[in-house]
Amino acid sequence: MAGMLPNFLPNYHFMLIAPGLGAEWLFDAGRAYWERFHPTVITDLRLVALVPRNFTVAVTVVARRDTVTQIGVDLARIRGDALFDPVVYDYFDDTRLALNGRAELEQPFGVPLATPQAAPLPTPITPSPGPIPSEEAPGFITQTPTPTPPPTDPPQTPVSPTPGALSGG
Repeated sequence: MAGMLPNFLPNYHFMLIAPGLGAEWLFDAGRAYWERFHPTVITDLRLVALVPRNFTVAVTVVARRDTVTQIGVDLARIRGDALFDPVVYDYFDDTRLALNGRAELEQPFGVPLATPQAAPLPTPITPSPGPIPSEEAPGFITQTPTPTPPPTDPPQTPVSPTPGALSGG
């Protein structure tokens, strides 16, 4: 699968705050960005590897210049077709300004989007069959099972004499 372009919304959008940056880089500098685009915030790129190959992936990485290269290499090893979207600034205020600008312009990857809609998702795998429709009314369950009363047990009586201590000591 070819790499994703930055002017399309992916099926999965992750946001990684680089190691060594404090929580304020997400909760303050990245707040407007997160509130606008709702990327899944991750701390480890290995989560990206769990996304099936038929889905598109983008990873917005907030990092400083000294760590962004290694994060890009790690992402390429894990998921070569993912969009690597680095937001690289050494200063907190510069990062906040860049992310707020993206949110205001509705540009999650720093460029105008070609289409506001994400690619259609493949049909999800359903782990259970769910309700089985009837032939008379497809899509509706027409019969509710009647509860059966529990079997009646004989009356309880204490065990006498007791078999001994429970602890086995």
